[in-house]
Amino acid sequence: GLPSELPDLEPGQTPPITTPGPGLAVAEAEADRARASLAEAEAKESASLRRASAVMAAGTLVSRILGLVRSSLLTTAMLGTSLALDTFQAANTLPNVIFNLLSAGVLNAILIPQIVKAMKRSDGGREFVDRLLTVSFVAVIAVTLLATVGSPWLLDLYFSGSAPARELTTFFGFICMPQILFYGLYAILGQVLNARGQFAAFMWSPVLANIIQISGLVWFLVQFGAHGDPASWTPQMIWVVAGTTTLGIAVQGLFLIIPLWRGGFRWRPRWGIRGYGLGAAARLTVWTFSALLIAQLVGIATKKMLSYVRVHHPEVSSISAYDNAFLIFMLPHGLITVSILTALFPRMSAANADGDTAGMRSLVRRGLTAPAVVVVPCSIAMVVLAAPGVQTIWSLQPDQVMPLAGAVAIMGIGLLPFGISTLQQRYCFAREDGRQNLVMQSILSGSQLILASLVLVLPASSALWTVAAAQTISNTIVSIVWILRASREVSGLGMRSVSTLWLRLLAASVISGVPTAAVVWAAGMLGQGRLFSLLTLAAGGIVFVGVFVVVARLMRIGEISELIDPVVRRIHRR
Repeated sequence: GLPSELPDLEPGQTPPITTPGPGLAVAEAEADRARASLAEAEAKESASLRRASAVMAAGTLVSRILGLVRSSLLTTAMLGTSLALDTFQAANTLPNVIFNLLSAGVLNAILIPQIVKAMKRSDGGREFVDRLLTVSFVAVIAVTLLATVGSPWLLDLYFSGSAPARELTTFFGFICMPQILFYGLYAILGQVLNARGQFAAFMWSPVLANIIQISGLVWFLVQFGAHGDPASWTPQMIWVVAGTTTLGIAVQGLFLIIPLWRGGFRWRPRWGIRGYGLGAAARLTVWTFSALLIAQLVGIATKKMLSYVRVHHPEVSSISAYDNAFLIFMLPHGLITVSILTALFPRMSAANADGDTAGMRSLVRRGLTAPAVVVVPCSIAMVVLAAPGVQTIWSLQPDQVMPLAGAVAIMGIGLLPFGISTLQQRYCFAREDGRQNLVMQSILSGSQLILASLVLVLPASSALWTVAAAQTISNTIVSIVWILRASREVSGLGMRSVSTLWLRLLAASVISGVPTAAVVWAAGMLGQGRLFSLLTLAAGGIVFVGVFVVVARLMRIGEISELIDPVVRRIHRR
């Protein structure tokens, strides 16, 4: 529609104004429609992610709250941070350790990427998925049988204690170890649900487990009262606590059959894996399992060092205190970061399958920024509100509050790096890059082990804080290393703008933390006790949130406005 050449012009003469021809107008219109379509697709994708994350966050929130109730009842039943509590925590944690090897090494790393790719086949990947799940179920059953039979020897590697404590731990172990089977069922079915875009049940079924376990602990307290001495436990008492714990995990896994069935998914056992495209999955499994083995061995070594310190210094906090601190730490991580990354993971796997580097870059940036909007202020809030928080949940003795609160605060500082480390795993799994994940895990676990080993030379009273600091520092190190590498692989992540957002959120959080700390200090001067701690926690939380919202608006942090404005509009409408 444009002239092929301009007419000759006299000096100083301007060219005539020409009207674009119809071809250019059509092209521009098509470009406008394409941009509008892309913007609409991105808006729908963002809305879908928010909805999925919100549903999962709600389930996680309820589950975590019930988990804190369960932990409080367990602490009450076993007289605070007693040796009896350490024995149960060791026996009940070991199935998680073993399952994590299987879950993250075989299930989380394999199922979603492989299912997403298989769903692109003409048959929807049904035969491939059937064979993949058959292999996974068989692996879970075999590991469960071996771990249950070998639980006395496994627990000896994991826990140090006197003869009555070891006997109690072994009894607990035989009852708790079958949890591996039901954890496996929960993970396998949950990954299938997530790959199919069904997120709700996966995050809500742990609520059922917590309800059953809380009921068992209430029953225990009514029937038997509190018992902190391992020698005072009877078989009936052991079965009530450990049996209802395992029953809860069983219900958690079996419940997922219902939404899968309603969603139209049917599984038929199919044997034989050769020639069905599982070779790549097997190779990835080896790399990922090696990484998780390193992580779990370091975790076991850390718990072993804590129990060693406890044996020689009975007055200091040990495994149960560390587990309680980690439970509080995981509340915002599970509520915010895990919910968002769980929704992002299938999308990242699809982007990798399609060779969409730009899409992968966008998703990784979202994984770096979306959780940070809430996680960074939560990190500072955990520091200033740790003391009233732990006292509210567990009603500890005055000398037990500060060790636990200090551990919560130190872990809280590392909340964002811990989330980035989780994103790194999802990124590697989505790209089916087990080798890179092994390298990153080796950096993480190696630095954590070196730092945690300082408990053997530092004063015993600082053991809990040392282990907490090792977690925070090691996750910070691996986060920096991974971001540098991922930036090269996806042609840049725009880390200048991401870092700017983090720093602005941190500045607003620190400013909010100052008056909050003043409230906590003043309240501590007025009184102590569980009820007073609850009031202090509530007052401090209100001050922190109020100041943070005001400061964030003054600093024009748009992400906070995007988070708050829909809630405000909804309140106004009501």
